[in-house]
Amino acid sequence: MVKTLGIEQFAPMNHIYRFYELNDYMKSIAEIGYHSMDLWTCGSHYFVDSNNYEDTKYIKKLMSQYDIRIVSITPRQSCPNPFHMAVKKTELREKAKQYFQNMILAAHELSCPKLLITSGWQSYSETRQEAWDRSVWMVGELCRFAEKYGVSLTMETLSRQSTTLVNTISDLKQMMKEVNSKAFTITADIHTIYNAKESIQDYFDTFGKKLNHCHFMDYKNGIRSHLAWGDGEADIKEILDIFDRNRFSGHFVLEYTDSKYFLEPFKVYEKTYHIIRQNL
Repeated sequence: MVKTLGIEQFAPMNHIYRFYELNDYMKSIAEIGYHSMDLWTCGSHYFVDSNNYEDTKYIKKLMSQYDIRIVSITPRQSCPNPFHMAVKKTELREKAKQYFQNMILAAHELSCPKLLITSGWQSYSETRQEAWDRSVWMVGELCRFAEKYGVSLTMETLSRQSTTLVNTISDLKQMMKEVNSKAFTITADIHTIYNAKESIQDYFDTFGKKLNHCHFMDYKNGIRSHLAWGDGEADIKEILDIFDRNRFSGHFVLEYTDSKYFLEPFKVYEKTYHIIRQNL
């Protein structure tokens, strides 16, 4: 039995609700018993680009109606999305910066404390160092902007199929050192940690309280998709015990990505809720 973790720390992501409306998502997770959520910014749920961000009044109304807090925002930023931290074209770099700044402003208006970021990616026809330098510059610029609004930018590692920039604890540590901002924090992605043959305890030992976010999912060897708890081979009790022993006070985002969940996401998050309750 864990001692320091609570159900309010667990936040479903709307990724698997992409074929439903935002109200459907928030209403259903509230009915299950969740009080926290992660907002993945697909255009049909919440639109942000380099020019503007959607008015937050409607989401605030839903938050109040369903008693749900947005604990993190996850912008679309993986390849081939044009806006990412290591974008190369001069014009796109400025637009990418404005895009993420709009995300930060939206987060501030929604009283959301965290924005999920990744390192971006390099072109295979350039050196890693060139892309790394652009990523450090962009993340640094955005962290300094985020500091003004009380929002932290929490970075996760990605697989080598997604980027060559930040894949390991060592990469994250170097990024944090070069960015040098109090707004820069760390996300532990359970599946990516497993694939990198690292451990969750390694993250706590390296980053301490800078680790304030977790992508919390099941996984199975040989499957790239993030799976719902109970569909893979990870030991949820063992994982929660590690977070509990380290007195983790951040959030566990339920980041499920397999398309088999798109039709009936309510059932997926309901099953997860009961599994989590059984292990708290």
